[in-house]
This record gives sequence, C-alpha cells and structure tokens, in this order.
Amino acid sequence: MKEIKYLLLTFLFLIIIFDYTSQSKSIKINNNNIKEESSNNGELISAFLIPHSHCDVGWLETYEQYYAENVSLILDNVVNELTKDSSKKFNWAEVIYFQRWWYDQNAIVQAQTRQLIAEGRLYFIGGGWAQNDEAVTHYQAVINQMTIGHQFLLSEFGVTPTISWQIDPFGASTLTPILFSLMGIKYSVIDRLDQRLKYNFSEDPFIAGSGSYIVDKSFEFNWYPSKNYGESLNVFTHILDNHYNSPQYCYPNVTNPNITICTGFDFESDIETNPPINETNINERANVLVNIIKERQAYYRHQNILLPFGNDFEFQNSTVEFENMDKLIEYINSNTSYGVYIQYATLNEYFDKVMSDVGDDMSVFPDRYADDYFTYTKCLSSDYQSFNTCINYWSGFFTSYPLMKQTVRESDWLLRSVEILYSLASNYPNGFDNDLSAVFYALYNHRNSSGILTHHDAITGTSKFKVRENYFDILYQARNQTYDALPVLIEFLLANKSVPANFTANPNILLEDSTQPGTIYTASFSNSLAWQRSDIISVPIAHQDVAVFDYHLNPVPSQIIQRMDQNGQWYLYFNVEVPPLGISTYFISILSNDELERSRILKDQFGGVFKGYQMAHVSELTEISQDLNLPKITISNTMFNLNFQFNSQLNGILKLTSYDDLVRDIYSIPLSMDLIQYFQLSDDAYKFRPKGLPTLIYPESPQFYMTEGPLLSLITVQYTYNCSITYIVYNQPVITNNNSGGNSTNFSNSIDFNQFFEIQATVASGWDQEISMRFNTSISNNQSFYTNNGFEMMERQYQVKFNDTYIWSLISGNFYPIINQATLNDQQNQLTILTQESHAGSSQLDGTFEILLIRRSNYTQSSIHETLNDTSNPTLRFRVFFGQPTTIELIRTPHSIVFENPLLPVFGLISTKGSIVEYMFNYNTQFSPLKESLPMNVHMLSLNKQYIESPGIIMRIMNIYEIDQNSVLSQPASVSLNEMLSEYFTLSSIYETTLSANSILSNATSNDITVTLNPIQLKTYIFNMQPLNQKQKVTDDKIQITIQ
Repeated sequence: MKEIKYLLLTFLFLIIIFDYTSQSKSIKINNNNIKEESSNNGELISAFLIPHSHCDVGWLETYEQYYAENVSLILDNVVNELTKDSSKKFNWAEVIYFQRWWYDQNAIVQAQTRQLIAEGRLYFIGGGWAQNDEAVTHYQAVINQMTIGHQFLLSEFGVTPTISWQIDPFGASTLTPILFSLMGIKYSVIDRLDQRLKYNFSEDPFIAGSGSYIVDKSFEFNWYPSKNYGESLNVFTHILDNHYNSPQYCYPNVTNPNITICTGFDFESDIETNPPINETNINERANVLVNIIKERQAYYRHQNILLPFGNDFEFQNSTVEFENMDKLIEYINSNTSYGVYIQYATLNEYFDKVMSDVGDDMSVFPDRYADDYFTYTKCLSSDYQSFNTCINYWSGFFTSYPLMKQTVRESDWLLRSVEILYSLASNYPNGFDNDLSAVFYALYNHRNSSGILTHHDAITGTSKFKVRENYFDILYQARNQTYDALPVLIEFLLANKSVPANFTANPNILLEDSTQPGTIYTASFSNSLAWQRSDIISVPIAHQDVAVFDYHLNPVPSQIIQRMDQNGQWYLYFNVEVPPLGISTYFISILSNDELERSRILKDQFGGVFKGYQMAHVSELTEISQDLNLPKITISNTMFNLNFQFNSQLNGILKLTSYDDLVRDIYSIPLSMDLIQYFQLSDDAYKFRPKGLPTLIYPESPQFYMTEGPLLSLITVQYTYNCSITYIVYNQPVITNNNSGGNSTNFSNSIDFNQFFEIQATVASGWDQEISMRFNTSISNNQSFYTNNGFEMMERQYQVKFNDTYIWSLISGNFYPIINQATLNDQQNQLTILTQESHAGSSQLDGTFEILLIRRSNYTQSSIHETLNDTSNPTLRFRVFFGQPTTIELIRTPHSIVFENPLLPVFGLISTKGSIVEYMFNYNTQFSPLKESLPMNVHMLSLNKQYIESPGIIMRIMNIYEIDQNSVLSQPASVSLNEMLSEYFTLSSIYETTLSANSILSNATSNDITVTLNPIQLKTYIFNMQPLNQKQKVTDDKIQITIQ
C-alpha cells in the first residue's frame, strides 16, 4: 500500500523551491499566490511528530509471521526507548498485536508499560482489534472488532480511546464516523481518498480542480456523516495531506520523468535517500524538513502541523529512528530563525493544541455533510504521464474474491446468532447444569477471528495467496468451533425432563441412504431476530416419501425439488415459524411409499395424538427445450409474474424479459437480467480497469430447467457446467410480527409482502474476465442510483471525475461498494437488490443496474507481486424487489436483515424404535424468551455476554428506518427492556453506554427502562440478566465502564 516512493510527487505536491546551501527564506506554492516567510510573520509553527508503526494484520505475510518477525520486535524496542527517555512518545493502533505482546511479557516489562500508558507517552489510537476496511465490512463486524479492542484497553489500563486512526483503508465511509462517534471518538485521522483532491496537478498535464483541499484549506473539517443523525453527530476529521510515512520530498528524475526520486526521514530505509544525520549534513537535512513543514502547514487554518513519523512495520530499530530525529529536533528548535518548534507527540496533544488555538470555535473549519470518499483513486506517475490524468480506481476490491467476502459474512451472522443463544442459555433457569464454558471460549475465539478478517487486506481480498489461505483457515476453525457449540445450546434451551443429546448442525444427516422408513429426524430452528419469523427453508434429503410436522404435531406442507444447479441434489422445502429470539422444532418423518405401511408407521410414531399428515409434494422437473416459437414461460405468486422468453441472438438462451405487477394490475413492465463480461486491461485485486464496454456472455450449450409447486417455483438457466442462474419465487411470508401493542410503529401484524424473487448465481471466471449481473428496466433514474453502507443508503451520481474521460475510467470510477442493498428508482417504479455479501455496484446506463460478481486477471500487481487468480466457483444469493417505490421502501430494510440472518438449524435423530410423543414428553419443542416481537422498525442488533465470570450482558438495539423512508415506520419507536425479556428473565443494573460499552452515558433510576429510538438511531445497554424468581448476586466487576 504502500508504494509511496513510486508516486510522482512533483505533480502531487505543490512545487517547492529549495536552497540546500542556505536556510530557505521563502516557499513558493504554485497556483496559490501564497508566500510564507521563514519566520511566518512572527508566528511559531508547532510541528507534532507522530511516531507510529502501521502493522497490517496480514498482507504480504500472515498475522502470525508479522507478529513473530516484526511486531514483537517493534514493541520490545519502542517500550525500551520510551522507558529510557521521557521525551519519547509513541502511538499504537492495532490492539490484536499489543494484547498478544502484552501477555508475552514478564511482570517487570508489564509494569514499565503500564507506567508509559499512565503517563500518556504510549498512546492508543483507534483502539480496535484491527484497522478495519471501510468499503466492504459489515457494521456488525466493525462494532465487534472495536469492542474487543476497547474492552481490553479498558479492563487492563482504564483507557478509553477518543481518537481514531484509519490511515490505510482504501477510501473512507460515512459509516465509520457514525459508529466511532457512538463509541466516544471525538477526532479522526484518515488518509486514502481521491488523490486529485489532495494534490495540485498544476503543471503540464494539468488537471482542472485538483488540489482543492489545498486551495480551500479543507484538510480538516467538521464531518456530519449521517443525514439521519444530522448535526447531532459529528467527528472532527483530519486528512493526512501526504501519506502516513515519515516526511519526505519527491521529485522527478530529470532525464526520465516516470522515475521518482525521494529524500526523506525514514531512517530504517535506504540510507542514500534517507541519510543518517551527522554534523556534515545536519544543516541541509534540517532545511529539507523545515521546508516540508512550512509547505504543509500552509494547507491548514492554524499554526500547527501533524507529521506522521513511521510507516509499515517501522521502529523495529527504534533506536536509529529516535536518535537521528533527536538531532534534527534539537537543531531546529535551537535555531529560532526557522520559526518552527518540533516535538514528538501523541495524537491527542496535536488535537488539544488545535482546539486551544481556535478557542474551540469549530466554525473556523468547513463542514462536510453525509459524503463519503469512494471510489479511492490513486495517481501513479506512469499513468499520469501516459494518460495525462489519474486512471487508477480502486473499485475492484469491492468484489475481489467473493468467496472470501461470503464466508466472512456467513461467519459473522453465525457468531451473532450463537452469541444471542449463549447469552440466553447462560441465565436460563431450566434446572439443569449449565456449564457452558466451552461454548464461551469458542465464541471468544470466533470474535477475535472475526476481528482479524475486518482488516483492510483481509476481507478485501488484497493480500498474498498464502495469507488469504491463512485467513480461510482462521475463519473455518472459528466457524467449526461455533457450529460444534450450537447444538449444546439448543439442547440446553429445549431441555424438559432431560437434556436432548446428539444434536448436530450438519444437515447431511438427512442424506443417509440407509435410513429406514419409520425414522424421524428433528430439525430445531433458532431465530436470532427479535421478530416472529415465518420462512421457507430447505434441507438436502435422500428420500422422497416424507412428511413434515410442526412443534404441535400439525402436518406442514412441504415440497421436494431436484436442483440441477446443485449437481442434481434433492432438497426438502417447508415453512417454519419461529418466535422472536426463539427456537421451534419440526419433525421430518421418513415414510414408505406403501400406504398400509405408512399408516402403521404413523400410528407407531404418534400413538393417540395423530392429527393427519401431508406427504411432501415431489415437484416434477421439466427440462425446457430451446423452442424459439414457444410463448413466454412464467413463474409467479399472488403478487407478481416473472416472464421469460428464449433469445435467438444468444444461442437460444432463456431470459427474463418482463414483470407483471399483480398488486397494481400493471403488466409487461420491462425487467430483464443479463450476465455480462468485462475483459481486463491491467486489473488487480485493488483496481478495476477493463478494456472497454462489456459484452453479453454467450452460452455454448445452455440448458433450462423449470419446477413449480405449492411453496415455490424456480427456473434454472445453465450457461456452462460451472455457471448458472436460478430464479426462485416463493409463496409464503418471510416476516411476521405478533406484537399486538398499541405502538404506532406496529404498522401491521406482518410484513408478509412476497414482492421479491431470489436469484442464485453460480459463477466462475476465466483469465482476464470479470463477470457482472446487469438488470435492465424502464426506470428513468437520470444517472442517479443508491448503494448502502449497511446503515444508510448513499446516493450516487454517474459522472466524469475531473478530466478523466477514458472509457475504462468512466466504468470503474462509477462503481461503488454495496454492503447489503442497492436501489434504482423513479416516481413509478423501484428496483432494490439485497445481497448477502459485499459487491461493487453501478448504474452505467439509465435504467440499468449491475453488480460485479467475480474477477480474475493475469496482471501481476506491483505490491503483492501476484495475479488476481480467483478460481473459486461460489453460489451468490440475491433478493430482488420491484414495484411501487413506497411499497419497496416499506419492506426493503426488514427483509435485508432477515436475508442476512437466516434461521439456524440443528438436527437430531429419533430411531425407528422411538416416537414423536416420547420425544415431546422428554424435551420441549419450542423456546420463546420474548414476551412479544419488537416493533417492525426496531432491531435487536446484539445480545452478548462479553465475560464468562460476569452476569453483564451487552444489548444493542436500533431503529432500522431512515428519515422519510416510510410515513409510519420512520418515527421514534419505544421499547421496554425489562418487559421485553420478562418471560424468563429480570434485568437489573441497567446502564446506557457507548457503542463499545466502555463508558457510561446514563444509568436507569429503576430496573425498568423504556428505550426510545429515533430513525436509524442505535443505542447500547449493559445490564445484569437473571433468571426470573431466582435471586443472584449482582456484580459489576468485569464489564468495566467509565462515566462520560
């Protein structure tokens, strides 16, 4: 990230005229007409050197290798230097490394380190587990990794970070200052944004509008990141005017302008360009540093300058770094003619000085509202000289390695679901031993692993192959441990006369060919949402003579389908209903195809409580021939029809062509979907640079399959053996709400609108090919579209950026990150697409929206020296909503939460000698911990027990609707915390805290508190949760919090 030395900074920086033989008396800033005398008109410039080391949690090496070979040495030497000299200071960001190092130290080193922290000389910035990516990381994972780091710092040192340091993520999201502000962060430092904003390209070639942050002195601003929070939430933000490396000055080689020569103060680097300081060169080197300081200070609205002093894994030789800089500091400070005072500093010292100088008058600084910094654009000298502009748009990583992004997201929803079950089980009064310590440690490991994967070279797919494989190993180990813990929790929560045994999270138990008629499988589904759920689920199955029964032994309609896009595997589909945060058990009975034998089996299984049965509907699989004269083919439910026709221009491919809106009684609305392909020009994991416009994918020998039935209908279009699209239409609701209270936010008893269809895309990419899914509509969106950051929708405008009109740049520069939703709309219609992992998305033409699915390139990337060789073959799932805009706006957000938090099943086996009645006598078939569902605009984001020895529970709860999204649901919503969990639990010691639960905001005056949430508002509470009617000692010994 890190190839700063290869930038042509003559054009990126303002031109500086140096006099290396005498002290420089002036600085000429091109195109700005500003002249700064060395004495700065008598005002002293305060230069704050920020010693730091940017330690990636994996990139070119694995996290383990980096710790063993680099980070442990950095921390050893830095602590030693700081202990020896009280003038030295250091800033540290990545808590994952610090925690590991801390636990490796003896008591003497720990005592020295505690003292340095207490003195404020070893200062924590950000305080997260890692420095998370901001484009493709879900807010739930960001909260988790920040909470891990903040809780460690609080419990060990009493530290609550107030400054964030997000200096390497590839673009800055508005989500980050929203979340960080809720965590108590007041100031933020960011770095990577379109470099044409930061640098003045004022020579030939000229980029009009570049360097605006220099001209406007807007490297510091009041960031109001949320249109929903408005001016009630802001973070004062500083953009590094250069980069996070130590100060340096770069200029072009006279004979070859594509070669950049740099001289600077990275004393662990090349001594020819970063020479050690001695008596011979100290005057010259001091002049260089002072001129850098004065040039950059002119970009700000006060007399201070923040200078990073460090780089990637710097300060392994902290002695050489400090000793050389010591000489420069002493020399510059003793020479008053420089007009500069330079010092080692921590970030808080810089911000305190700035606030003191402006008298806390924040109107000195510009305001910025609800704008993010995507897509990050890098200006390489070779590109700039060849194309007269910057064409390096980093929109590729929004999609790179989708299997990694999918696996991370699946791992995170699994963690969230099991965290909630563990929090409930650890306090559930069922009379059985609840030693769940093994479960806690599985979750503890999973949290930490999730935190690693938020790193900006992990989930992004921008690390080396061996590191990426290590990330997968970390993920799979954590995920498998949690899956092993899941049955333990379900068994405990369903215990009645005894605790069920031998549950498994593996659905392949139903694939046993040797299973005899009379065998009964149990499937217990847990619901991690605080809403009543009604979902159609699927499980693989080896038998077709099957009947399904619910938790009251009522027969349940079911359907068996053969999925040709899943290697011909048969699946059993049936509808399940699960209470909020609860569990429901269903019974899958393997029967005989002989009616008499079937009756005998059911009598044995049910005894005298038999209520009838309903055999699974085995849907006929139809292979559709390529008959171009065939009329349209339709799959539908009560709300819409999807219409398909063969396309003679694409080898007779079966293609979605139109949509019938049965609700509005409007037919043949244009809606189609194409698989398209880009061919790369010089793509890598970071950047997206196609040769030109995409082409339609031409299938060689396509095949088409159709299945219809009572629960769902589907059409599969098989392009090749490893590429297919399946369209699924469901006939059942997906969310219900049993809350009958009078709150106006209970818009209806259910959000059961099935105005969506599902697309499952199985894709693989050839060399230098990038596959995208493009929707074509008649929507007049005027080149405007929306992607979301997980919290809020962000309006995007297709546009030419600066002077860059190259076709590949118009394409890649207008792709933006999608966390889980994207929208295209006009007054009549709205298209909304929900995703289960992050992707790049764009509207390249009016009425179209595309999602980049998978990428592969033979181009060798310069920093990792590898190609983008993605050989995976993932199946990616999407939900597509189309209809009247107010209707889609009503349902899109709860549907998105449901879509990314599926029901979580475990399976058991009742042998042919057992019966359902006997099972129900011994075990409960439902667990329902909430008195009623939360209102449809209120989402319980998390319920987790952070420490095994404390009864403290962290709950995060939010209003999920944005302002003006819906006239009824975009309103304040109120929830009683104690009433919500009053079925089995009572709450005490209730505190509202920061988002990372490290500072108290307020405490309840009673044990019942009503939470009121404005649109998109997120609140955090800590409380003790005890079994109802069971007294427990209430302690606040481990979740340590400070009063804010």
